[in-house]
Formats: sequence, C-alpha cells, structure tokens
Amino acid sequence: MTTPSPRLLSIGEFAAATQLSQKALRIYDEQRLLAPARIDTATGYRYYRSDQVPLGRLVRTLREMNLSLIDIANVVAAKDGGHGEALLIQLAQQIDDRYAQEKRAYHAALVQLCAPSRTEVPEIVERTRPDTTVAVRPFMASRYDFVEKFRAETRAAAALLSHTGLVADEAACALIDPLSDDEGRLEVVIPVQSPSRIPEGITLRRLPAASCATIATSVRHAHASELAGALDALFDWFDRRGHRAIETPLVSIRTDTAGLHTQIAWAFEQAPPAR
Repeated sequence: MTTPSPRLLSIGEFAAATQLSQKALRIYDEQRLLAPARIDTATGYRYYRSDQVPLGRLVRTLREMNLSLIDIANVVAAKDGGHGEALLIQLAQQIDDRYAQEKRAYHAALVQLCAPSRTEVPEIVERTRPDTTVAVRPFMASRYDFVEKFRAETRAAAALLSHTGLVADEAACALIDPLSDDEGRLEVVIPVQSPSRIPEGITLRRLPAASCATIATSVRHAHASELAGALDALFDWFDRRGHRAIETPLVSIRTDTAGLHTQIAWAFEQAPPAR
C-alpha cells in the first residue's frame, strides 16, 4: 500500500496552521530557513506541504525565544543531525546569562539613579607603591572567564619564573581593556627581583614609585561585572581631589565560599592646573 503524498497548503492555510504571519513566511523563505514546497510560476503563489507544519511551529517557538535567524537555522540543522536538543540547551543558557547580566545592570542603574550617599561607597585608602620590577604575561579574557583565565595564566607565569630560581610574589591583573562581554587585553603582573635570565613568554617591566588609591570589594559572582562600580568610585575619588589616573588598574583576587574578593589599586598623580 502506497503512502499518500502530503497535501499542499496555500500560504494562508500554512500561516494559520503554524501561527506564522505570511510576511514572516516570506522572510524565512528568503533566508532559506523555511522554503515553500512549490511556487506557482504563473501566479507566484506559495504552497507548503502539510508535513512542513511541525517545522513551521518549531521555527515560531524558537522565534518566541528571541533567537536570531542564524541560531534558528543552526538548531534546525542540528535537529536533522540529532544534536538539536544539545544546541538548544546551550542557547537557553546564553539567554539565562544575558538575563542575569541585564538584571545586575538594572540594579546598578537603580543605585545610580538614587544617588547613594558617600557613606555607602566602599572605603578608598591612599597608599604609596615603591619602585617595583614586575614580570608581565599578557592574555585575553571577557568578564565571564576573566577569573579562571587569570588564575591559569598566573600559574603558568609562576612556573616559568620558578626556572630562574625566583619566588613569585602575589600576582595582580592589569585591566588594559575594560572587562566586557567581548574578550579584551589583560595582563598578569607579578612583582619580582630582576632575574638573571628572562623566561620565554615573560616580559619584565619597571613600575616607578607612585601614589595609589585602593578599594576592596566582595562580590558573589565570579564574572566580576561588579568591579565596574569600584572602578567608578576610584575615578570619582580622583576627580574630587583633582588627581589624574595613570597606568592601568591592578586587581588582586582571592575567592572563598563567600564569593570573590578583590582589591583594586590605581596609580594617580596630581593633575596640572587648568590654563
């Protein structure tokens, strides 16, 4: 017994069956995401097979997740390869991460709108940094993997320095680029005595003596997005005192069960008087 061929549906019928607008269906056709089974060359009418309805409904649901057309196409392709569920879980995690980031930004914006008093700002301490030689190892990271990558690069730098007989001091992370969703340039910075030889992958740099403003933070999330607030506080502190930030902020990091604990040190100098 032969299986009957799926019947053809007009674009209006298909739109009703999938709850996708005819405009959306034309866009999905142009994007090669959901092409009609046949287009009448004389009239231009589009016809879809009835067995395309499940795919249309899947596309509609994925769009309700606010996925891009590229992501939807990838899920559809992965479905055919048996990996659609795994990819969808990954995309859902990205949505959760974006929501968490937006929620944190929302709360930060509320705090900024309420203009908190200075008593609510973490204490900023002025310290003097001695003339220091540091070993530097560059790396790339985003706000989300910055802590993990910093630790890995610190271990690698310490291992290289150990071959010269040096004991590495506490490492800090230089924020060459601001922490963001995209990868930016960072550096592991470790105070050392000048070694007799410089290991490959390590650069030596001299940090001259300078005044530094320091601020300590404790946050729950290891992506360190909340560091932005501490950096804002340091910059405002400079501005109120007529100082000018120099070099880049140095972040020391430790973690425990309570979360992520950081100390940020930012060198500064007295700004020249305005002309």
